[in-house]
Amino acid sequence: MTIDIKENETLEKPKPPKNKFKIDTSDKKPKKKNKLGLIILIILVLGIFGAIGFLIYKGYIFTKDIGLNIKAGDIIAPQKDPELKRDSSGKYTNILIIGVDTRESGALLNTDTLILASYNYETNNIVMVSIPRDFNVEINGTGWYNRINSVYASAEKKAEGSGFEALMETVTEVTDQEVQYYAMINFQAFVDIVDAVGGVDINVENSFLDYRYPDGYGYKTISFEAGPQTMDGQTALEYARSRKSLQNNEGSDYARAKRQQKVIVALQEKIMSSETLINPQKLMEIFSSIAKNVKVSQFTLNDIQAGINIGKNYSENNGKNYSFVLDPAAGNYGLIQVKIGENGQYGIIPKLGLGKYTNIHKYTNNVILYPHIYTEDAKTYVYNTGLGYSETLAKTNSLKEKYPYLKITFKGNLYSNKSGSVIYSHTDSMYSKTVQLFGEYLNITDNTKPEYVTTNLNGEDVTILMGKPIQLDQTTN
Repeated sequence: MTIDIKENETLEKPKPPKNKFKIDTSDKKPKKKNKLGLIILIILVLGIFGAIGFLIYKGYIFTKDIGLNIKAGDIIAPQKDPELKRDSSGKYTNILIIGVDTRESGALLNTDTLILASYNYETNNIVMVSIPRDFNVEINGTGWYNRINSVYASAEKKAEGSGFEALMETVTEVTDQEVQYYAMINFQAFVDIVDAVGGVDINVENSFLDYRYPDGYGYKTISFEAGPQTMDGQTALEYARSRKSLQNNEGSDYARAKRQQKVIVALQEKIMSSETLINPQKLMEIFSSIAKNVKVSQFTLNDIQAGINIGKNYSENNGKNYSFVLDPAAGNYGLIQVKIGENGQYGIIPKLGLGKYTNIHKYTNNVILYPHIYTEDAKTYVYNTGLGYSETLAKTNSLKEKYPYLKITFKGNLYSNKSGSVIYSHTDSMYSKTVQLFGEYLNITDNTKPEYVTTNLNGEDVTILMGKPIQLDQTTN
């Protein structure tokens, strides 16, 4: 269960040594928390999918307020084959999706939801990585460490307009991913857009009850039953915002981040559906919400057209969405840890220490490159059945280096006289990508459980048996 620490915007210099952290807790007034990160999908619509592109053509005069940079010449003679900005590899477009905590006063507060969304041009897949709001980072080069959700506000206080750049630089430092676009969105846009498309279809994984859901300056009780259901805007917002349940671990910020990503995917699918795209009224309602409640990077009509092209490729090539959260269990418990400060404050820091992100870099790069196997996250055991103990151990270590932070374990000798290597899943139709990629890396083509194995061994998901090489003139036993 996550401890809710209230924070203000004043940073305090941490006491030596440098890698100690300090979490501000001096905000005494109860906050009306509109955790607006749930509503972030629209940037995927604008930047990746461009589902409302034609509205920009018709309503470009409204785009000044949300950051679109559209000229009359773009409408008259748009460029051919436009493209979105890409990272230095030329393989990805990365977008930082920001959900901001606001008050009725309109005061600038913390960015309580941060999701890095990455589109892969080779696979047409989208990978989303959520960074917890309590993750401690250096604040804008000051040498002070505080929660990442204070980076934007602290930069804006020093120089108006610098918050987005500071936040993008910090996210790049943490994840090793260049950020080309950003979007900051409030909760009203989310509610309005979900209602405009007729609700979203969500399969609730776990039933849960939250007795302390924020309602103005008080609380109310909300509940969700497991199973598929259609949610209107307010219900979807409550599903994505809830963080006080004591059931099924649904009260943690990590569980909330996963629900937020699930809502994003559902909303993306609804917006991209033909029933939405051919309905001018729905699209105008969506556009109206964007104009009033969204701040984005500067987009041109060429960017919008590029997004439309990407959306087409995504649909025609069966692109998939993958979701990851930097929680303590991520990367086989090797990335981050919960830290309790001197006065009992709750915070999250890298396993390697403050400001040390090598492990997170490796993990993030790999989940973006191989999202399918990191989603499967199979428990994989490797046995020597004839290749030799040292040789099998070396193969296992090589596999772990290729795919770090997965549950790959060398289990020693099983047999010493078997020929041929085998990799297989213990569950039909599951872990197929793991079997495929691990098999390709180890040059194993046999995916059938051998007859000499009569048990489920040690309960792993995927088994790798490393036998003696088969000679061309040798008959397999």
